Amino acid sequence: MNNFVLYFTKITGFIPALIFFKWKVFYMNKKAQGRKLPKGTILVSNHKKLLDFALYLMIFFTSPVHFLVAEVLMNKPGPLPWLLKKLGSIRVDRDKFEFGFIHESAEVLKSGGRVGVFPEGRLPVGGKMSPFAPSCVMIALESGADIIPVWTDGNYGMGKRTHVMIGERLNLKEFCPTENPTRDEIKACNELLLSKILELKDELEKRLGKQAESVPTE
Repeated sequence: MNNFVLYFTKITGFIPALIFFKWKVFYMNKKAQGRKLPKGTILVSNHKKLLDFALYLMIFFTSPVHFLVAEVLMNKPGPLPWLLKKLGSIRVDRDKFEFGFIHESAEVLKSGGRVGVFPEGRLPVGGKMSPFAPSCVMIALESGADIIPVWTDGNYGMGKRTHVMIGERLNLKEFCPTENPTRDEIKACNELLLSKILELKDELEKRLGKQAESVPTE
């Protein structure tokens, strides 16, 4: 990660991002987990659009995150792959049986870095979430790092407002303490992680509904 490139990107892009996303952030428990991500934690989110990555760069402004990025973006022509590398992105080749990114992510976490993961790996099809890949669970168990679950509604664009819900920290080691977890244990952790993300979705929708009800009508 190149700090100069990272903060140059954040500073120059902040005002355009603020206008485009116009984000509003909610918390399950702000005292337990705010917008500053502790070192050595994993940011885990649903994946609505390609711009989720840019949104989190700005929302977690003072907490640099190494995001897992698919090969399709890292192979694009032009300056994007260079920028992604300078921002500390970790390459994932989704269609290859190569899992070096799991160990690389764990090493980043053990050294105090933060890792960002979109476990769906792909954008929604027909508006439906894709299944969670188990790689995020494997990173969390190998590193022992806490997970910060986050939900975004993906409501991006001029004249729109993006809503984000930040959850409390979760450590999968508490649910799977074995050194060499079985497939069933990894699957159970994956389902637990998905349920935590969906809880954020439900809570956000509940709070937005209450806000709408509180707006006076003529």
